[in-house]
Amino acid sequence: MVPDYRKMAQELARLGVEAARRARMTGNGQFDRLAHTLTSRADEILDDLERGRKI
Repeated sequence: MVPDYRKMAQELARLGVEAARRARMTGNGQFDRLAHTLTSRADEILDDLERGRKI
């Protein structure tokens, strides 16, 4: 079975949005860093998938 990387990226992005929302609500810098990490990883996965299509 092949992992659905696009779905994984979407879930990471969703979690990043939630972490960003919590960071705004609480002022907690850890949530802010988590949000950045999650959305960055989601972007990296999507970029890799896009590069794979161009090959």
